[in-house]
Amino acid sequence: MGHPDVFVSVRVRVMMTLLLLLSVACGKDTTSETTAGSGITDASWAETEEISPSGEEREFTFTSGTAWSATSNNPEWCEILTGSGQKGKATLHIAVTPNTTGAARTTIVRITAESFPSVSFKVRQQADSGGEEGKEGLEINRNVDEVLAYYYLWNKDYQELDRDLTLPYISVGDNFVYHTLMKMTTNTLDKKYHESSGSYSLYSYLVRTPSSSRASATRGEVNHGIRKGNPVPSFGVGQYAYVSFGNGQIGFCPLSIISGSPLDQAGFRRGDVIVKINGKTPTESTYASAFSKLVYPSEGTILTLSREGKTEEVSVTAVSLDPTPLIRAEVLEGTHVGYIIYESFDAAYDNDLLDAIKRLKEAGITDLILDLRYNGGGHVMTSNMLSTCIGGSRCQNRVYQYYRYNDDRMADWKQTSQDLGTSYDQEAQLFYERFYYANYYGARLSNYDLNIDRLFVLVSGNTASASEAVINSLRGIDMPVTLIGSKTNGKNVGMNVFSWSNVDGFDYEFAPISFQGYNAKKQSVDPKGITPDHAVDERATSTGWYVDFGPEEPLVHKALELIGVADATRTTRGTQRTDIRLEGDTQQALTHPQGMLCTQSAAEE
Repeated sequence: MGHPDVFVSVRVRVMMTLLLLLSVACGKDTTSETTAGSGITDASWAETEEISPSGEEREFTFTSGTAWSATSNNPEWCEILTGSGQKGKATLHIAVTPNTTGAARTTIVRITAESFPSVSFKVRQQADSGGEEGKEGLEINRNVDEVLAYYYLWNKDYQELDRDLTLPYISVGDNFVYHTLMKMTTNTLDKKYHESSGSYSLYSYLVRTPSSSRASATRGEVNHGIRKGNPVPSFGVGQYAYVSFGNGQIGFCPLSIISGSPLDQAGFRRGDVIVKINGKTPTESTYASAFSKLVYPSEGTILTLSREGKTEEVSVTAVSLDPTPLIRAEVLEGTHVGYIIYESFDAAYDNDLLDAIKRLKEAGITDLILDLRYNGGGHVMTSNMLSTCIGGSRCQNRVYQYYRYNDDRMADWKQTSQDLGTSYDQEAQLFYERFYYANYYGARLSNYDLNIDRLFVLVSGNTASASEAVINSLRGIDMPVTLIGSKTNGKNVGMNVFSWSNVDGFDYEFAPISFQGYNAKKQSVDPKGITPDHAVDERATSTGWYVDFGPEEPLVHKALELIGVADATRTTRGTQRTDIRLEGDTQQALTHPQGMLCTQSAAEE
């Protein structure tokens, strides 16, 4: 394999998160070997399904008398790709990884129709014999190994490792990339230590999805060709979190909801806590599979939901939605202040973002509040595009970011410049790209100049990478940028993205840390995060809990106060609720690029 050009967007499929959710819910209870009285009929599976040692995908059909769900006792190698469905004819899709363990293995796949006992069948897979068939499963490791040896920011140290190319791909956190890079000690900007948990995590990742087609290319003024994904069945959940309250009860709290979605139309708002689904209260052992229906439903799924503090039940039906990262773009009522909630720098939605900016410009906004509190990054070129529209004429012919690659690539800067299509500053000894003021893949960004003198950005620990690059790069050209919220993530490194299609029936996307970014003043983001100018708790409300986005939301209110259009003496804020608490980190239901992802440059500076 030669050194490939950097490529395309990252769309981490829902199955990876669903895999984690299902693994929590999979127990070891006794299985039923018959469909009698189960609500399941006409099943096409055998009592034992034999799977090839090299791995494969299988589909089974059946008819269910009610809504149903499916789990695997060993989702790390036997993955359920269709985790739930509705009454009627149904298809169960599973994916089994190559068996490189050296021994045969067996698992149980369980299907449960609501209110009925579960049915199950065995999946049995013999060990790989080690012949040519077994070696095919290692192709992705060979590809990844070559990329890391050449592109990884710490490639010299990587080359000295004893690398085991036989490690199978199990999940995002269990594969050759994860285990190999976690052994390193010098890659501290990739292998990040978390003081709160005493554990490490990696920014670099390898993602596997079943080979599939994609939607048509995005059409509009921007013509870089990065395509939107297909619409997905959804209730409209964007960001969400699990919460606990009472005597260990677990609830589901949407922290962002797509405008016009079923949840939005049914009156659900940010901060609502869903406590029952179809009249049932999820328990410690059932909440993962129960709430997964809210996050990843099938088309037409109907759920009856109950909220904390409200007696009425509300019925919602899942529909296919465009999974947009642009949650809101509006002028706040009674002001000339624009407000954008943006949850990923996804280049597939560049035309949508430019349309929103155009509307705000035509409305004559005088200030902008950019809400990046849940934005973990994405495409650098999109962060450059948005920054240029905000910075306007002050961006013309200015450096957006400088880049440092590994020592080998910096030493051979002419070849690296040719590989990436990126300019090299011999005085600074860094590569760079300018703001796209004149031409961004066919769009003249000078026509989208918002003509504002300052920017207010809402941030949190989820604000990372390309989001931090917007802040750092605008400050690098002396635009006043005020941060409100809590300290950002501190990810000052980025990835080139590589992809391989149809490797043993799977598509792979690999994003290794390959560069560090700096602004025009050659300042990089502090790896401990950017400290906000105004620390504000988003739960500092009259109820002590989250409220919907708008003038009464604490971070938005603080921005309006600093702009001069909100009451600075507001005293309605209560103490944080102690009877309800977040369990774990907030999570993203929609699938969009994260990080700081560079693609092959084609725009004119």
